[in-house]
Amino acid sequence: GVGKDFMASYIYNSSNRNNGKFIKINCGAVPEHLLESEFFGYEEGAFTGAQKGGKKGLFEEANGGVLYLDEIGDMPYTLQVKLLSAINDKMFYRIGGTTPVEFNARIIAATNIDLKQQVLEKKFRADLYYRLNVVSFIVPPLRQRKEDIIPLSQQFLEYYNNKYGKNCYFKTDCLESFLIYEWPGNIRELKNIIERLVLLTDEALISKEFFREQIMAKDSDSQIEDTKLATDDKTLKDKLDDYERSIIELTLASTKNMREAASKLGVDLSTLVRKKQKHKI
Repeated sequence: GVGKDFMASYIYNSSNRNNGKFIKINCGAVPEHLLESEFFGYEEGAFTGAQKGGKKGLFEEANGGVLYLDEIGDMPYTLQVKLLSAINDKMFYRIGGTTPVEFNARIIAATNIDLKQQVLEKKFRADLYYRLNVVSFIVPPLRQRKEDIIPLSQQFLEYYNNKYGKNCYFKTDCLESFLIYEWPGNIRELKNIIERLVLLTDEALISKEFFREQIMAKDSDSQIEDTKLATDDKTLKDKLDDYERSIIELTLASTKNMREAASKLGVDLSTLVRKKQKHKI
């Protein structure tokens, strides 16, 4: 739920392969006994139940485009050998086939487990790991990307307002609660909660109390405060900077323009501009 699929789609749409197909395979969702036929396809008569004329695999469909392998860590060890061979040789064979199939696709692989540890435990091939690990991105959880919470919240709110014909907006204290909450379900949880808030609210204004009712059930105040007091390795200066940034973001999100925000914060417009530049808002 941190946004891996979005990142993969963004890379595809920004690349010179966006004229080809974007094929996503969730390696953990396909039954193991079907993986090879789904990946590489098969020829007619390759096995009992094989459809007439055979079938193209997803690797073949991805030629000229992007092949996105989600949850690559769940790929069976035996199938990893064939994947490595296809990447190295830029070709593969369908099940029961003797004619090589060209393989020319950009591969994006994603996982939420430690593949290095999987390699040490002999659950993932070291040669495949190093073959795939050319350029890597670590997408941190939402709780480590506080600066993304408010923009994402506003985007999801606008989407669900349009979808359900509503005109809801967040109260400032509700956005403050968003920043305090840990979001264990990451962006997916944020999106679902905002949809729930828009659907269930009887008023246009969404307050922190209503948010807490929906997400915390009970003991919400103590849970929020526990989260706020959670320890980390940041210095006092870093924490103060984070707090200042959050206050400025919240104020900007709840006011019409910079001048109104400066007035609400009790600072000169030039001071607000300087602090906005300082925090890269």
